Amino acid sequence: MLTTVCYLERGNERLMLHRTKKEDDLNKGKWLGVGGKLEKDETPLQCVKREIKEETGYTANRCDIKGLVVFNYNDNASEFMYLYTCNDFDGNIIECNEGDLKWIKKEEIKDLKLWEGDKIFIDLIENDSPFFYLTLNYENDQLISHTLEFEEENFVRFEVFVPEDYVQVIVDELGKYKLIDQGYYGSAYSTINVLGHWKSLDGANPFDGEVGKETVARESLMKFRVKKDFKELAFYLVKKAHPYEVPVINVF
Repeated sequence: MLTTVCYLERGNERLMLHRTKKEDDLNKGKWLGVGGKLEKDETPLQCVKREIKEETGYTANRCDIKGLVVFNYNDNASEFMYLYTCNDFDGNIIECNEGDLKWIKKEEIKDLKLWEGDKIFIDLIENDSPFFYLTLNYENDQLISHTLEFEEENFVRFEVFVPEDYVQVIVDELGKYKLIDQGYYGSAYSTINVLGHWKSLDGANPFDGEVGKETVARESLMKFRVKKDFKELAFYLVKKAHPYEVPVINVF
């Protein structure tokens, strides 16, 4: 199940929903942000803006994505919850048919009756953490375990078109500085077999093919990632090891 939740912010307060009005409600009695299930063909952002309007009366001008929370409850199917905050909204508050809305001071929120795992991501929001993946495992109301991972933003991705026989040459050059080591795994990369097409123009000194003629050659498309701090070094080493006069090296 795909859902959204959003915490609207106003100065030192967040808008909280006390779920009190539905009888068959897993969240009954607890305080949450506002949100709900994605409808057909709806994106998470569209969903959260719609839910904010329906549940609070406010029109959200901007919502900021903070993380993805996986909610595992007993033997139920996992709920994947897109977590947002919003401090840019207009309009007037309305009565919510799912519970009672109330602006709560941020320092008082964890004194409310919350799901235990909510306290974890509320702290992450408060500390302005990078995008995170949080998995919460519950038996009834008890949080029995959780895992937390952060999105890795300190890498760039390389795509290099190279003759098949030169893949290992490039790997060896990058390996001298452990640029494509990933955790406990050394020299991590992938290759795809492709056909390169080009025409060598006047003035070229082609490694493969002849000036003035169309060339088709088997190549490998190498893919690997490198820490941002070493992007320039990796680019230099790839270009140095590459046999082509003008190699195609894409960096994302």
